Amino acid sequence: MSRSTSAMVFIIGKGMWCRITATPPVAKGLQSLPLRFMGLQSKDNLQSANYEHRDYRFLFVLNRDRLEAITAVSRSVTFLFGLGIGLILFFIVRRESTPLVWVTLTLWAFEPALLAFSGFVLADVPLTFFFLVCIWRFQRLLESPSRFGAIASGFLTALAMTTKFSSVLLLPIYFILETIQLAGRKFFFRKLTSPILRRWLWILGTAFLGVALVYLPGTLYIPGFRCPLFYFWDGFTSMASFSGHPTYFRGILSTQNHWAYYPAALIFKSPLPFLLLLLTAFGLAVSGQLKIPAWQWMTPLIFVAALLPFHNIGIREILPVYPFFILTAARAGEWMWKRRIESAPRAFPILIAGLLMFQVLSVGLSFPSYLSYFNEAVPENQKIYWLGDSNLDIGQDTKRMVETAQAKGWDHIKLAAFGTVDPSLYGLKWDYWTQKDLAGPQPGWVYLVNAEFIQLGKSFLPQIDPILNGWMFKRQPTGMIGDTWYYFVIPGTPAPDHSSRVYSAPPYDLLSRP
Repeated sequence: MSRSTSAMVFIIGKGMWCRITATPPVAKGLQSLPLRFMGLQSKDNLQSANYEHRDYRFLFVLNRDRLEAITAVSRSVTFLFGLGIGLILFFIVRRESTPLVWVTLTLWAFEPALLAFSGFVLADVPLTFFFLVCIWRFQRLLESPSRFGAIASGFLTALAMTTKFSSVLLLPIYFILETIQLAGRKFFFRKLTSPILRRWLWILGTAFLGVALVYLPGTLYIPGFRCPLFYFWDGFTSMASFSGHPTYFRGILSTQNHWAYYPAALIFKSPLPFLLLLLTAFGLAVSGQLKIPAWQWMTPLIFVAALLPFHNIGIREILPVYPFFILTAARAGEWMWKRRIESAPRAFPILIAGLLMFQVLSVGLSFPSYLSYFNEAVPENQKIYWLGDSNLDIGQDTKRMVETAQAKGWDHIKLAAFGTVDPSLYGLKWDYWTQKDLAGPQPGWVYLVNAEFIQLGKSFLPQIDPILNGWMFKRQPTGMIGDTWYYFVIPGTPAPDHSSRVYSAPPYDLLSRP
């Protein structure tokens, strides 16, 4: 269970569309749609204007006994989108060489970021699917123009734009691909501009009509009904102008974005064989030894460049680039597979096989910690230094932590945690810190702290400063659970403690209050 699950109250009746100006509704609507048929409780006597409180009560109060089923059903929708990405990649390369097909599918199947986020109720994997389909569909439209193709492209663009706002980058990418298509051709104004204009009118008209139709159900419930496109534009401008979200990078918590954040995240959280093949592909392309279709290499570069100065939240923000980089890296693998050296004709095929096996082992052995995966260039104890938030910890190890505590027989636990899923939901009995704990660890207690608390807690909750500046972070932990929970086992017998409670796990209190 993770904090992403608590974003799921969008589900019954009007609630599905109640936050349309904050987040586009398609991904959340699809992920929540199966829940409508589960007979879940949605009526609550405690009304709150805060959507986080409503989410908390829906999941953890009204339907607490069905929490596991809600999570599994919603995540299954995201998982299908993850499989869909592999299916589209197969359709793109299926008519090309067998080595290209195998390298592409291996890189997709053992890509840790895609594996990780295919198991969360977030919009990033659905967006990645729609983004790939949109670019592929538009490229086919350029190669074989038709009215139906333009309408289909516009419809798919609407789905992408109503999945996540960053998909508006599709429009400038389309324009660049159109420009590349025209480069080198003799331009006859009447002969070329008319079909191009008609194509764009069909695409834009269908796209904006589709956006309006998706937003229409939600706007009907809003007093002072306005054009649905207004609410899309309002949400887009709010997101584009948003600033001040805390960024954790290289051990520093700041509200300033960093231009090196996404390149570093891509380097540290991608398997080394994938990075080697990707760099090889670009090197071969620059030297003229390998031809890579423009839509496969240009699209991810534009997307990453556009997001460099914004929203350094996590690698998931640039997840749509992965299928394109996979296609590019796979072409380097194909080139190397076909390469022959007279003195060692099998050298390159063996090298490619070895690289793919390395990636399979690197990613496979990290199971189930795909979210917190870092490649072998990053030591285990350095993960928490380089990147945080959804690059490392969004509560994915909470249930494992509870199971470990129960297996070890810990019955006196003090919690220092930042997140939205209370471990007591899984049966863990825990206590808050007290003033006495600030002076030093008390005998007989086990102290648990998660990475989010260490990395991000201070930005949201300055009240936890006494813990962050205290003994816990000057002492070697007894051990770790997964990559995100640290524990300190203090020998001795617990003594009565009547000192006042400290704000050590604040989100659980805040969310449980109406």
